[in-house]
Parts: sequence; structure tokens; C-alpha cells
Amino acid sequence: MDVWIWELLRGIGRAFAQPFLYIAFFGMAWFAVKRIKKERATFGIRIFDRYSDWRGTVVLSIAAGLLLSILAVGGGIVISFSFLLLVSVVLLLVSLTGKSNWYSPAYTLGISYLLLLFLPLLPERYRSNGSVESLEQTPLTGVVLVLAVLLFVEAFLFLKTTPSHTYPERVMGSRGMWIGQHRSRNIAVVPFFALLPSGSIESLASWWPLFPIGQDGFGLILIPFVMGSEWTARGQAPEVAAKALGRHTFLLAFLVLCLAGASFYIHALSLAAVIVSLLGREMIHILHRLREDRPAFFSSNPKGVRILGILPGSPASQMGLVPGEVIERVNSIPVRTENQFYEALQNTGAFTKLEVRDAEGENRYVQRAMYEGEHFELGIVFVEPPAHESSVGFF
Repeated sequence: MDVWIWELLRGIGRAFAQPFLYIAFFGMAWFAVKRIKKERATFGIRIFDRYSDWRGTVVLSIAAGLLLSILAVGGGIVISFSFLLLVSVVLLLVSLTGKSNWYSPAYTLGISYLLLLFLPLLPERYRSNGSVESLEQTPLTGVVLVLAVLLFVEAFLFLKTTPSHTYPERVMGSRGMWIGQHRSRNIAVVPFFALLPSGSIESLASWWPLFPIGQDGFGLILIPFVMGSEWTARGQAPEVAAKALGRHTFLLAFLVLCLAGASFYIHALSLAAVIVSLLGREMIHILHRLREDRPAFFSSNPKGVRILGILPGSPASQMGLVPGEVIERVNSIPVRTENQFYEALQNTGAFTKLEVRDAEGENRYVQRAMYEGEHFELGIVFVEPPAHESSVGFF
């Protein structure tokens, strides 16, 4: 037991020797700065804070990490430090695109897997290097098994997306009219334990580890695997787009898992699993773009003012207003433009009652008392900017 405790502590310490955490922090900071700069340029205010890209992913990441740890350690998946460095290099390179959708395990692990296939083509003087030798011994079936589980995590990240997890953006449409869209960006760190070649842990059974790398002793290593996604919804509601992406990714993960299981008996199927994950991930994006080829969901409405976004913690958020809804009346006063909305809001006194129409065309009423010191604008971002400026002045 003391051996396992010691290796557990050493495994946690080894997490900081890997580039994953530093790449994750760099990516989060970079994406947050770009987003906040764009929000301030468009709306005149920062709508979401700099930590919102990973908020809401922690519980799912920890749960997935526990499951992966059981599979990796219980099944005896041995992963070399050289392979982790290879994945880190791939992750760093795809970070240069500025798009977190390249953080999908289908890309990072899939590309790393394909690079392993080219190792036998290296000159002999390079193949004799210890790092290259350990890369050649990487258990490919174990890699695709981890890939399948992480694709399930990605699917659940899609499925749990709500309008409060997406960022509003205002763009000019093809007809010269202002339209809105929502961008979703998630970065998650899934921490899980795996076995590392060389260490004080001995084999527990004749079959363990199931994916060896030619070592008698094993250590533990905590792998803070970085994954993410990014997509926009313009022709449909963000939650509708997220559910479709989640369902398709779940089916892809199931197919990859089946191929990964079959690769225990036919090793070539591990390559098939990687190819399916890469092609499937691209097909999911293509289908999403096809579903987006329709009139803009966030567009002006002649019956009222369309809500593009809600500031977290604002009075509008507390009133339960949702992006995509149309505000038709403020205390029985019809409003058709953003300026009319603000004028009506200033004349309503200490109590505000809004008549809104949801995405299904149903009318509902929301109301709230306004307290001294609260901003009169409620914290709503509309599709069209005020007539006198191109952004909302909520400070």
C-alpha cells in the first residue's frame, strides 16, 4: 500500500512536468483576451469574464478523469513520457490556429497516432534513440481506447451547453442588415492516471498491464489532458445546435469505442478507429454548417426587439430572459427599436413588466422590481445597435 501511495504522490507531481497544463493556461488566456476585446469593441462592455471558457466543465472533467483512471490503471495502459510530449507538441501546433475546436481528441490524439506510423521510416540512427524506441512501443489500442472515452466527454460538453454558455456576437448580414450569432468555446482539462514505464509498482496479474511497453516495474502519472470545442450558431438557436452536435459526437464516440474494442483482436482496426474519428469529426462540422444555411435566427423583428445576449448576474438574467426572445412591450408600451425600449424602460418607474415572445412564438410575461442603484438597461444586448452608435452603452 505504501508503494501505491508513494507512486500516487509522484504521479501528481509528474503532471507539472508535462506541457499540458501550461498550454491550457496559455490557450485560455489567449482566447479570453481575444473575446473580451471583441465584446468591448462591439458592445462597449465585457459580457463574460475571462474564466468563462472553462467554467461549467470542472465536474464533468473530474468524473471523466476518474472513469479514465479506472480504465487506464485497472486495464494496465502504459503510456510513455515521450508519447505525452508528442501529443503536447501536436496540441501546441493546433493552438496556433486560434481555434479551440482543434483541441478535440479526434485531432490531437488522432494526429499523434498517425505520426507514430511514420516512425519506421526514420533513418536507423534516429530510431536507436531511446525516446523514439519508447514511441515505437506505444500501445496503439490503448491510445484509441482513451480517444473513444474522451470523445464521449466531448459529446457531453456539447449536450450540456445552454445559452448562458455561449457568447453573443453582432455581425453584418449579406443584405446589409445587422444580425446576431452565438459562439460557443469550451476548454476542459481532464485529469486521469495512467501507468508510466519504470517504477516501484509490480505486475498484479499475468495479464497486467494489458498494454505493456517492455518494463517490469511501473509508476503512476497524472495526465491533465486538454480538450476543447468551438462553433457558432447563426441560423438556429444555440441550444438546438449544441444538442445536434452532441448527439452526432456521441454516435461517433460509440463507433470509435466499438472499433477500439475490436482492435484487441484485430490490431489494424485501431487505425480504422482513428480514421473514423478524424473523418467523423469533419463530417459533424460539415453537417453543422449545412444546418446553419438558413435565415439568421438572431435577426430584427418588426414586432419588437430581439434579445441577442444577457449579461450574467444582471436584472435581465434574474428575470429569466433568454437570447432569441423578442420583447414586444414594456409595461404595455409597444417597442420596436432599442431606443424605444430604453425610453419605455426609463418611464416605467420602480416596477418593470415585459411582454416577450419566445422562439416557439408563445407569449409570456416577466416582471421585476427595480432597485435604487441598478442600471436602467437591465443587462440586455440586442441584435441591432442603437441608432446613434454601433454598440450598447452598458457600463
